[in-house]
Amino acid sequence: MSFQSDLYSAITAHAGLTALIGTRLYPNDAAQNATLPYIVYYEFATPREQLMSCDIGISKPRIQYSVYGESYADALAVADALRAALDATSYMVIFEDERGNSDMTTGLHRRDIDVRIPHVGV
Repeated sequence: MSFQSDLYSAITAHAGLTALIGTRLYPNDAAQNATLPYIVYYEFATPREQLMSCDIGISKPRIQYSVYGESYADALAVADALRAALDATSYMVIFEDERGNSDMTTGLHRRDIDVRIPHVGV
């Protein structure tokens, strides 16, 4: 199993988060007319450390999770559940940044959470 699919499975198995979003965790873009609330995520940087005389050993992907809700309170509740789901994974999750705003394109309320997740492998 790849890191990405393992992380997706761990997050979507978290009861607190799935109670709020079900399976509405989308890579890169949300489904057309997706039911609220939902999360869109994408990996926007993946620095890698190469160990002496070995293949690339440690990846440090930086992932942005954008939580969308009809109200800002909805977005905050899902963001809280997402942080709990990430903390419950077997990975060391480093929370780097968090911010909230209104999405000018859709008019929806949004909360962005940026994390870095170091792990062995590609």
